[in-house]
Amino acid sequence: MRGRKFASQQDIERHIANGFGAGAGASYVPWLRVQDVPSIGRSHKIQGVKIDRIHHLLSDLERSYFLVCEFSEDVVDIREQYPLLPTEHAKAIATSIDVRYPRYPRTTLPYVMTTDFLLTVKDLNGNFRSVARTVKYRSDLVGKGSKRTLEKLEIEKRVWQSQGVDWKIVTDEFFTRDLIKNLGLIRRYSKLPRDLMKVPLHSNFIDCLENSREYSWTLATCLRKIASLLSISYVDAQAIFFYLVWNKVLKIDLAGAPLQLTGPVPHFEVFQNLVQFSSKENMS
Repeated sequence: MRGRKFASQQDIERHIANGFGAGAGASYVPWLRVQDVPSIGRSHKIQGVKIDRIHHLLSDLERSYFLVCEFSEDVVDIREQYPLLPTEHAKAIATSIDVRYPRYPRTTLPYVMTTDFLLTVKDLNGNFRSVARTVKYRSDLVGKGSKRTLEKLEIEKRVWQSQGVDWKIVTDEFFTRDLIKNLGLIRRYSKLPRDLMKVPLHSNFIDCLENSREYSWTLATCLRKIASLLSISYVDAQAIFFYLVWNKVLKIDLAGAPLQLTGPVPHFEVFQNLVQFSSKENMS
């Protein structure tokens, strides 16, 4: 799919009229898509497991933060590449702090600035609120060449502050490589085939897993033995284990070490009541 043109105010108005940067949940359309942005790094189009749509992520760092947001129980909606519209408001803020407002390359057209993530989160009281998050490599915020980046971030921060929305920068120091690798692995098992979605099966699986604590098995060996005891395939046992971890029925340290089938069974806690969890899943 071809990228869109940003050469005139009419182009911007047409994109707004076509719904870019609008909507919520599965109906949200990012202001920028992968094909709209020439990238010197890696970009990603990922089918969401929390929100049923394709997410457009313009860097590996955005992908990393996206995985964390999908895994978080507090995040209920993820809107990436969210536009700071109208541009007049952002331009006025830039003028007030004596910062040059960005323009599209080879034009005099004011740029539609975006925030990497606008999240809807649920607080401890069950209330919903929006928070804005920009992801940056720490190296881009310090040293030579960072001045212009910091100027644009100051515009972005003040736009959200003027709307009463919490805004923060998330850097690569926020998460470990192991966390992102592990989330990428277990995310594939966020849902199971219907024949594996049975509370008694999961309960028996956890009982077997609990009984394995006294043995020095690898995770693969443990899952093979559980598969034999429950008369399911090894592949199904593996899927159930990762599913229970992704859905936080089993709690393990995902940030401290890579989750490997050839490694030892990780320390785990049974964190949720299976019946309550199953009821929650059926409602979603």
